[in-house]
Amino acid sequence: MADDLAPVAQDDGPAPVVRIKYTPEFEEAMGRFRAILLRGEVGERALAVTGEVIDLNAANYTAWAYRRRCLEALGSRETWARELEWSADVTRDNQKNYQVWFHRRRCVEAVGAGDASELAFVAECLDADGKNYHAWGYRQWLIGRFGLWADELDFAAALLADDPYNNSAWNERFFVLRGTRALNDPAAVSAELDFAARELRRDANNVAPWSYMKGLVDAGPEPDAAAAWLCARCRELLVAHPGCAPAAAALVDMLDRPGAREAAAAEAAVMCIALATKWDTVRSKYWAMRHAQLVAGGDGQQTSAL
Repeated sequence: MADDLAPVAQDDGPAPVVRIKYTPEFEEAMGRFRAILLRGEVGERALAVTGEVIDLNAANYTAWAYRRRCLEALGSRETWARELEWSADVTRDNQKNYQVWFHRRRCVEAVGAGDASELAFVAECLDADGKNYHAWGYRQWLIGRFGLWADELDFAAALLADDPYNNSAWNERFFVLRGTRALNDPAAVSAELDFAARELRRDANNVAPWSYMKGLVDAGPEPDAAAAWLCARCRELLVAHPGCAPAAAALVDMLDRPGAREAAAAEAAVMCIALATKWDTVRSKYWAMRHAQLVAGGDGQQTSAL
């Protein structure tokens, strides 16, 4: 560093009670960063200082914000391209840090690098943790921003093949259907219902595909027909797997829909009793409430026998 960049020490006040014992390296880097901030200096030297600070504490959002200010001042596409490359290792080392993903988003915007290679980078991070909320949020931004929808259903399916309980991958499928307007297509929704139903062959008690199917029923173009289809699947599965709580719960939700016939409400009430007393006793009070609403015609005023 140039000699004129004298570090500025941290001001802990006249009588600090418990002074934090920083390492000399950290104090030196933060001292230089304070000097940069006081000067309002932007440029290559300031960029290097922010890099030192981030290397020591990747959660320093002030350093990230000032780094972007330096990049904007430097201005060239080449500078942003180098930054995108630099941020890759920082992101790999700090995948649960919101700052790194937000910064990478700004780099991609500046470079216009929203392509398959960036999707591959996110896939690499998700391979380390398939439920990383920040990586998924970034991936969805990337897909929506640059229209990278084409292979995303296959990507989510591959993750689900490895881990059928990955709620993030199920959510990604729904995100793609909504983003591509496939939720308006009865054939597409039917195909997704079949996909989820096949996943239940591995574990009928996996709540994720049940939640996914219920979401498709509500968001799809033919909710009544889809609800009838799901009711049939629930009944079939309960024959094969008696006491399957997610199947019984889904059946209650499908039967207890606006305009349902009285016979449907009666069947749902029977399911509520079974759930409350045998299959899902940890939520017995919830199922007792649902039972009370059903026997009261939906207004919840009648007291349940449970």
